[in-house]
Amino acid sequence: MKSNKLQLKEKAIRICPFVLLMFLLSQCTGPEGPMGNDGLDGLDGINFTHSVIYDIDPSEWVGDVNGYDALIDVPEITDDIYYNGAVLVYRLIETEPKSFNLLPYTYVDNSLAVYMDFDAYVGSIDLIYKEVLDGVNNTPIPVNIMSFKVLIIEGIPLATLKGLVDVSDYGAVARMMNVN
Repeated sequence: MKSNKLQLKEKAIRICPFVLLMFLLSQCTGPEGPMGNDGLDGLDGINFTHSVIYDIDPSEWVGDVNGYDALIDVPEITDDIYYNGAVLVYRLIETEPKSFNLLPYTYVDNSLAVYMDFDAYVGSIDLIYKEVLDGVNNTPIPVNIMSFKVLIIEGIPLATLKGLVDVSDYGAVARMMNVN
């Protein structure tokens, strides 16, 4: 049977090369490398959003009893936004308290259905308003200003955004995107 001192010496001899190797590797130095490129200062996370409210005057709607359209210029919708980002449109339904509803939006009350939708294009949005009464297109000429909030998000496909936040909840989207 080996003594405790002999066992300790054997362990020290086995460990010694590893300690020596660690010491040598930690002392290695070389010439300083070239400076890296300056990064862009910015906020962490998603910070490439645009938000604007459009008030659509009754005179801007074009159509008849089959439905009305209003085309608004939105130059922020670029090719990159169109193909790689997301465009969300909300309609202001109530003013007190403020309530924005994501389009497409359908409101049904007995035999009346009110339908709002939009088509996004590079540079513009076409708003669509339609009412159906008892199964028949019966859209009246809009008589009041309608307000719409357009939220443009760079570089986040809507499918990805939907995984991050409930896009039908304007408040949740606004908080996530730091939109006032």
